[in-house]
Amino acid sequence: CSVYGFYPKQIRVTWLRDGQEATGEVTSTDEMPDGDWYYQVHSHLVYTPKSGEKITCLVEHAS
Repeated sequence: CSVYGFYPKQIRVTWLRDGQEATGEVTSTDEMPDGDWYYQVHSHLVYTPKSGEKITCLVEHAS
């Protein structure tokens, strides 16, 4: 999941599996400058997929 062009810097990225917070291994970059006062962040969820499940990247930001 990649998020670009946000300001201010504070952001929360959460992974959901069928609507529940995923408990798998999550790795994320720090917020990185994206130019012109904006930022970007990248997050990865390591999991074993199951048939029919829904995986969601939920982004929460003040803007």
